[in-house]
This record gives sequence, C-alpha cells and structure tokens, in this order.
Amino acid sequence: FTGKKPFTNVYLTGIVRDKLGRKMSKSLGNSPDPIDLIEQYGADGVRVGMLMSSPAGNDLMFDESYCEQGRNFANKVWNAFRLVKGWDVDTSLTNPNTQAIAWFDSRFSEALVEIEHNFKQYRLSEALTATYKLVWDDFCAWYLEMVKPAYQQPVDAASKAATVKYFEQVLKLLHPFMPFLTEELYHDELFGQRTDMDCCIVADYPVVGEVNEALLKDAELVKGLVSEIRNVRNTRQISPKEALELSIKVNSDIAYADWLAIIYKLANVSKADFVSDKVAGAASFMVGKDEFFIPLNENVDLGAEKERLTKELEYLQGFLKSVDAKLSNERFVQNAKPEIIENERNKKADAETKMSIIKESLAGL
Repeated sequence: FTGKKPFTNVYLTGIVRDKLGRKMSKSLGNSPDPIDLIEQYGADGVRVGMLMSSPAGNDLMFDESYCEQGRNFANKVWNAFRLVKGWDVDTSLTNPNTQAIAWFDSRFSEALVEIEHNFKQYRLSEALTATYKLVWDDFCAWYLEMVKPAYQQPVDAASKAATVKYFEQVLKLLHPFMPFLTEELYHDELFGQRTDMDCCIVADYPVVGEVNEALLKDAELVKGLVSEIRNVRNTRQISPKEALELSIKVNSDIAYADWLAIIYKLANVSKADFVSDKVAGAASFMVGKDEFFIPLNENVDLGAEKERLTKELEYLQGFLKSVDAKLSNERFVQNAKPEIIENERNKKADAETKMSIIKESLAGL
C-alpha cells in the first residue's frame, strides 16, 4: 500500500521434526511440551538445544539430548563464574600469565570474526557452535586452567582483572543464545556496580582486536603437547600428582621456552631441557615436527613402542598417499584456489618430515 518494501531480509524457518525426521504431531505423540522441557533443562538450555539442531536452510530435527547439552553448557558457564568470583587478589604478586592472556586475547578476536560472519549470513546454529567452542574449550578448559591460582592461593591483580574483562565479553557473546543466565551474571558485583538500566542486552558488543596468527599456531602445538603428556600418564598409569621431566628436540621455529610456565602447570612437569639427540630409555612422542621425551622410572617396552611407532607410520603413509592423489589430479590443481593447493603441499611436507623422524626412531629401536 505504501509502495515501499517492508523488509530487506526475510528469514524463513524450517519445520520442526523429531529425530527420526517425522513431522511433529499430537497423533504421533512425538511433540514434547515446551513448558516441561523448560522445567527440566531451563529456558536457556532449551533455547541452546533448539539452535544447535537447526542449521540454516534445513528443517529442525529436534532431539531432547541437545537440550540436555544446553543445560550442561549453562552449568559450565555458572561454575566458571563461581571459580573466578572466588579468587582472592594479592596485589604484591607479579603477573605470571602474560602468555596465556595474550593467547586468549587473540583467540577471542579470531572466534569473534567467525561468529560475526555467521550472523551476517544468518547462520545462527553455526554462530552458536563457534561461541560454544570458544567458551567451553578455549575459555573454560584452557584459559582458566592456565591462569587459575593453586588451591586456596591468591591470584595477582592483573590476571584477575584480565579474566573478569574476558568473562564479561564472553557474556555479551552468549547473550543472544542464553539471555537469562548471562543477564543474571552480568549484574553481579564481580563485574562492577551497574544500574538497573545497564543491561547485557543493550551493552556494546565486543569489537574484533588484533589476531596474532603465529601465537595462535604455537598455542595449538603447546595444547597438543600437554594432551600428549597426559596421554603418557594414562597409558603408563602415572599419577597426575607425580611430576615428570621433559626433554624437547625442536625441529620447528616455535619458542617453547616462552610456554614453559604453562606446560609446567598444566602437565605437572618439574623440569624441561632442550636436546639435540634422542633420549634413550624414554617414552617418546611427536607434536607437529617436534619430538618429546619423558624419562620413566621403568624399562620401556620396546615391542610396544615399536608397535606404536609402526601404526603411526602406517597412518602417515596413508595420509600422504591421499594428499599425493590430490596434488597429482590435474583438475584439482587447475580449479582449486592457490591457498588450498599451498595448504596441501604443506601437509605433504609435514607428513614427510614426521615419517622421516619416526623411521629414525624405529631404526634406533
């Protein structure tokens, strides 16, 4: 009637179906009562569960387990809040967490770029997934573990301030998906005094900062190293309380010395040294191109070690075969973007380097 288009963008939702793909109906008895779901999983839990199961352009395959996952996510955020709020500050302490803070600062901005891109494309489920990974994996599972003080010990003021700042930014990212929990936490005294009108829903959205790609790449190697050390503990049945020594044979350009404090803390390592040769009688593993050795107070099972290395070599041989097949495909090389081809060539070089190192280790056995 006005001669003007009413909307620029229109978002059409799909049909809600059950996990078997059937349209929900009373006759099938596959339509749960939303009020019952909210009472069991919380409003935010149900909201997250619905969004997780609704990729853009498709029907929503409802599965109640997603609501349970949403509730567990809310509990994770709540427990992280309780942890940080319980930290006492000692202003006399210096900041030992500069590397961890610098890493999360870059990781937050990297994730924010992805989240904003998904929002612009109306990919709400993908935006939630990226936010979920940032909060659960990067913030809770890694960053908080890096910076939290020892049990019943105080934290330095700089680490506490940085963590509270990041937590507030995290709440803003989470708010579109979990409005009730985030609004409640946003008004807590941990984040300073607020008026009734100073709400998370109208707060300034986070702004993308500098992304240090090299730092992020190094952090992934360090996280891989910590995971491998924990794996050695599990397979050798070594108590988490028992401190280990670590020898590092660096074949890449990462400065592990900058990360030693984090490695000591997360993996319970008491000492680390850098070596130019393999360490005999030690459990060994690789992360990227670098080799690591953990001296053990036991005789290493050479047969088991040879079997492990042989399996790893066989996997790399299969992986290299698949990469070579791509690079030898003329159609792939002609049509793929230059950066994709370069990525495949880097994969090939990395695999060949790892295979060479494993073959040396097998020869030594």
